[in-house]
Amino acid sequence: MNYPQCLICHKTVGWTGLVVNIGLSLLKLFVGFISGSQALMIDALYSAKDVLTSFLILLGLKYSKKPIDEEHQFGHGKAEFLFSLVVGLSMIVITGMFIYFEADKLLSGAMMQHKAPHMIALWTSLFVVGANLYMWYYTRCVAQQVNSPIVAILSDHQKSDAISSMAVALGIIGSHYLNMPWLDTLVAVGECLDLFHLGVKISWEALQGLMDVSAPQETIHKVKELTRTIPGVTSVESVLTRRVGQDIWVTLVIGVDPEITIERGKEISLWVEERLVEGIPHLGEVSVHFKSASGSLPELQMMENELAEMRQRFARRIETDSPDLGVV
Repeated sequence: MNYPQCLICHKTVGWTGLVVNIGLSLLKLFVGFISGSQALMIDALYSAKDVLTSFLILLGLKYSKKPIDEEHQFGHGKAEFLFSLVVGLSMIVITGMFIYFEADKLLSGAMMQHKAPHMIALWTSLFVVGANLYMWYYTRCVAQQVNSPIVAILSDHQKSDAISSMAVALGIIGSHYLNMPWLDTLVAVGECLDLFHLGVKISWEALQGLMDVSAPQETIHKVKELTRTIPGVTSVESVLTRRVGQDIWVTLVIGVDPEITIERGKEISLWVEERLVEGIPHLGEVSVHFKSASGSLPELQMMENELAEMRQRFARRIETDSPDLGVV
C-alpha cells in the first residue's frame, strides 16, 4: 500500500459501499415510482447489486484473510472468487427476468400510451451520476492498492452505474423533447441487457480465479526480469503463477552453474525470493528451485547424484583395499 490511509479505506470500503448504495437504490426506486420512469426503477438494480457486492466484500475480505489451517493449507484467498461468482450468477438470474418483462412491454406497444416521466427523475439521475463517479474513483483506488478482485468488481459496478444513470437522463430528455415516451422503457431494456452481460463477465472471471488462473503476462515478464538481475542466475527455466484471492503465488525454477555447491545454489535461490518480494506487489507465496544450467537435475536429484558418487568412490576404495572380498 502506498499511503497509510489505504489501510483504513481497505477496512471501510465494504461499509461505505453498502451505506451509499442502499441510499442510492432506495432513492432511485422511490423517484422512479412517483415519476413513472421505468428506466430509473431498473437503474435501482444497479445500486442493489452494489449493495450485494458490498455485503460480500465485508464477508470476503474477512474470510479470505483467515490464516492457513490444517483443512486449508493454501489459505482462504479463493473465498473472494467464490463470493464474486455469487454476485455474477445473481445478476444473471434477476436481470434475465427483467429483460423478459420489459421487452414484452416495449414490443406490445403498451408504453406508447404512457406519458413521459416527470422531470424530477432527470435531476435525480444527474445527482446519482455524480455520486457514482465519486464512488468509482474511491473504490478503484482501494482495489488497486490492495489488489482485491471483489473490490475491483465494486469499482467496475460504480462506473457502470454512472453510465447507466446518464443513459436514464438522456432517455428522459428524449421522452420530453422528442415526444418519444417509449424511450424510457427502451433505456430500461438496454440497462437490463448491460447488467446481464456484466453478470456473465463477473461469473466467468470468478470461475477462472477458482481454476487457478495465472498472473498477467506483464507480471510474469517482470518476475523473469528481476530474477535475471541476481548474480549466479544463468537462466530462468520455468515460471508458474496463480491467483489466490488478493495475492499472486509464484513457483520458479532457475538455472545455475553446474560447478557450484548445493549450499551456494540455495543461497542464490534465497536472493531471488527476496528480490521478488521487494519488486512484485501483492506477492503471496514464493517458491524458488534451482537446477544445473545444462539441464541436468533439480536440487533434490543433485543431492542424490552426489550421494551416488560417494557410494561409488567408497565401493572402489573397498575393492582396492580388499580385492578378495568383493562388493555386494
